[in-house]
Amino acid sequence: MTFSHLDLDEFADRAGVDLRRAFGELAALYARVDARIEATTKNLNLPCHKGCDACCRESVFLTTLEFLYVWDQVQKTFDDNAFQEVIARGLALYQQHRVIIEALEEAHDDPTKRLHWAMQLKFDCPFLSIEGACRVYPVRELYGRMFGCSFNSQGGVYGCSIVGKHLAEQEVTLVSADSWSRVLQRLPLTNMRQVYPYFIHHLYGL
Repeated sequence: MTFSHLDLDEFADRAGVDLRRAFGELAALYARVDARIEATTKNLNLPCHKGCDACCRESVFLTTLEFLYVWDQVQKTFDDNAFQEVIARGLALYQQHRVIIEALEEAHDDPTKRLHWAMQLKFDCPFLSIEGACRVYPVRELYGRMFGCSFNSQGGVYGCSIVGKHLAEQEVTLVSADSWSRVLQRLPLTNMRQVYPYFIHHLYGL
């Protein structure tokens, strides 16, 4: 099966959203987040660097707006082989983890249940290249930007064990992932979060 590009603006229009304006607001938010992270981590020598793919093997969640922002870039920049491959990979991941992804959807109003299922959901991101690089890095989602360089809701590091060990027993000041998440939710199409395979399935699944 060959997959085609979609009119994302038409999709957003049906929800009453000016997608290009929303993209501009999202890009401005990302710029603010990136600047704050740069200021708070510049002297920490974090182990996060190009080639480290620990955060790409977690179930990072994103909103509909963030997914559309990524997918808009995919449709503009991926060649046809890469485009077809990432859709096929996303659809396969959805089928592989369908029970948990659908359980997450059913528990959308129950944070405790959602956390229970989210903790069980781990897979390689469909945008992870064979070299271990993110193929949509400039437009990656908010949580991807904050992974390893922010505090979670419990005051610990939102990130992997590599960062946790690096920052152990250090007194640091990091941005709050939850606070920036609430800022994001002021934008349209941000009232729910899911993983990349969920969105790819809903665009291209049979």
